[in-house]
Amino acid sequence: MNGNRILIAFIAAVALTLPVAAQDLSFQSPISAAAIDARIGSRDVLEIKVAQDPSVNAHVTVSDDGRITLNLLGKVEVGGLSTSQAELKLKTLLEAQYIKKADVSVQVVEYGSKPISVVGAVTKPGSIGVSGNISLVQAITAAGGLANGYGKTLYVLRTGANGLTEQLSIDIEDLMVNGNPDLNIPLAPNDVVNVQMDQPITIYVWGEVMRPGNVSFRRSQAPTLMQAIASAGGPTDRASKTAKISRTVNGKTVVIQTNYRSVANGDKQDIPLLDGDTIFLKESVF
Repeated sequence: MNGNRILIAFIAAVALTLPVAAQDLSFQSPISAAAIDARIGSRDVLEIKVAQDPSVNAHVTVSDDGRITLNLLGKVEVGGLSTSQAELKLKTLLEAQYIKKADVSVQVVEYGSKPISVVGAVTKPGSIGVSGNISLVQAITAAGGLANGYGKTLYVLRTGANGLTEQLSIDIEDLMVNGNPDLNIPLAPNDVVNVQMDQPITIYVWGEVMRPGNVSFRRSQAPTLMQAIASAGGPTDRASKTAKISRTVNGKTVVIQTNYRSVANGDKQDIPLLDGDTIFLKESVF
């Protein structure tokens, strides 16, 4: 009797400390800094300043044919150029016709042609409006924040200079809960932030447990046999030391038997569970 009470207390402690899967901050494919140097496109909004002649300064939207209209210069094609190339082009045109020396700055303040998208487990998935620089947390906030059922990991997808898609995986809890500043990366035009859903897992626990029935976990919790028994209230005083796990694999039922008392004592390794597993604790014959 006392042994069972000790075991129940141990399993209850296990339930209160459900492990979280190990943090994974590995780069699956490094996102190059060069990818952030996006080209100017139609519907982008530019902030243009000329130090020597403020009359040329403008807040303009690039037309569908890639042109902008400026005082003195009229229509100028900038579509497909980087901001540094656009600065050089405007500088050359101004110095050739109007100003002896022109210091020009071009900044994209809104990427209408290459919106950032946030999809998956957020409240308002889709494209978000971007004004100037935006961080990963700001993008998630603009998408309404995380939705119920979000998972452990999000992915930032970006098209690299080589035309291939690059991907970075980020631990959501470390970013949003711990506030790790190293993970709050700046986003680039056309980036896609995919917040993974955390699928629910249902385990069925029957036999000599205090609360037989269904117990639920999140997939990222990586539930185990001892956690499932703990979630079912622990074993009864009549429970034997044997737990039987039944699971369906490729249409066939596979049965795993183990001494869960040995697992609780640390003599055996705990068993990971899968969605739909059924656990049965036998009654002791003694």
